[in-house]
Amino acid sequence: MDPATPATTLPARAYHDPDWYATERHAVFAAEWQLAGFRAHLRRPGDMVTYDVAGWSVLVVVGDDGALRAFHNVCRHRAGPICTAAQGHASALVCGYHGWVYGLDGRLQRARDFGADLDADALGLVPVAVDEWRGLVFVRIATTGPALADALGTLAARCGDQPIESLTYGHRLEHTVEANWKTYTDNYGEGYHVPFVHPGLHRQIDAREYRVTVHDGWAEHAAPARDGAIATGLWLWRHPNLGLNLSTEGMNVERWVPEGPRRTRITYDFFFADVSAGTDAARAEVERFGVEVLDEDRRVCEAVQRNLESGVYDTGRLSPRHEQGVLAFQTRIRDAVRGYESAASGPSDGSRSSASEFTQ
Repeated sequence: MDPATPATTLPARAYHDPDWYATERHAVFAAEWQLAGFRAHLRRPGDMVTYDVAGWSVLVVVGDDGALRAFHNVCRHRAGPICTAAQGHASALVCGYHGWVYGLDGRLQRARDFGADLDADALGLVPVAVDEWRGLVFVRIATTGPALADALGTLAARCGDQPIESLTYGHRLEHTVEANWKTYTDNYGEGYHVPFVHPGLHRQIDAREYRVTVHDGWAEHAAPARDGAIATGLWLWRHPNLGLNLSTEGMNVERWVPEGPRRTRITYDFFFADVSAGTDAARAEVERFGVEVLDEDRRVCEAVQRNLESGVYDTGRLSPRHEQGVLAFQTRIRDAVRGYESAASGPSDGSRSSASEFTQ
C-alpha cells in the first residue's frame, strides 16, 4: 500500500455483530497467549489465580513440585467452577458446586458419594497451555500454537533493560467500558486523539511528535515529554489486548478483555520500584493520572460505539501518519478471522452471517 494512501477501517458490524464476536473468540483470544496473572501471586504450592477471557475461565495453580499448571476452571461433573475468586490458596482443587476434589496436578481425587468407580485419569481437569516471562504468567486456550517466547518476538528484547522482576506488586483496579474491545484497542493504538480527548496528557507531552512504531505483533508509542511530566517511559502494546507502561516509578500492566460484543473489562495492575511510605503521594499521583486518562478514553469509546451501531457509519479511513498502529491491529484481526473461517470445517447453512463477510 502506498504509505500516503489512507487505508479502510474494519466495517461497523465488526464492532457489534454477535457472529463476528463468536468467531473472534476462537480466531483471536483462543489462539493468542493471554496474560493471566503474575508470579507475585503464584509462589507457593497451592497458590492460584483465575482469569476470564472472552467466555473462558482459566485457573492457574502452583503444583506440589513448584511448577505452574493451568486448567479450564470447569468441573468435569456438571461444569461447576473450581475457583470463584480472583486469587487464593488451597491444598486441593475443590468444585464449589458438588464437592468433587482434584489434585494440584488436575487429576480427579474424589467424587463425593459416587458408588461406581470412575476413571480418574479420564476425568481430570482439562489442561491449558501456560508459561511465564519475567514474572508475567500467560495462558493459551488453543491446544496448538507457537511457544510464548516465539509469540513475544522482539518485544522481549525491547524490555531487556527494564528491571521488571525487581518491581513490587501494588494493587489492581478494574473498570468497565460499554464498548467493543476493538473500539478500545483502536483508541489505544494512536495518539491522534490526544489534543482533543486528553487535556492533561496533552500538557505533559508534545502530541505533534507522537509516534507509533509497529513491530512483529507489538508496537511502541513515544512522544517527547515536557518538564515535570508523569507520562514518561515506555508505552508498549502487544496484540491483541495488553499494554505495558513502564517508567522510572514502576509499571502499569493494562489488559482489556471482552465480556461480550459490546462490553470490555479494563484491568490495571500496578507495580512500583519503591513502595516505602515516603512515596505514597507519588504513587497515588501515578494512579490518579492513569484513571483520569482511562475515564477520558471511556467517554469517547462509548460515544464511538453508539455511532458504530447507529447504522449511519460503515467504514472510515486511517491516517497514514498517525494511525499505523490501528492499521496493524485491524490487519491482524482481518487475517485471523479470514484464516479461522477458511479452516472451519463444513459448509455454511446460510442461517447466519460469517465474520469473513465483513473483512472483504
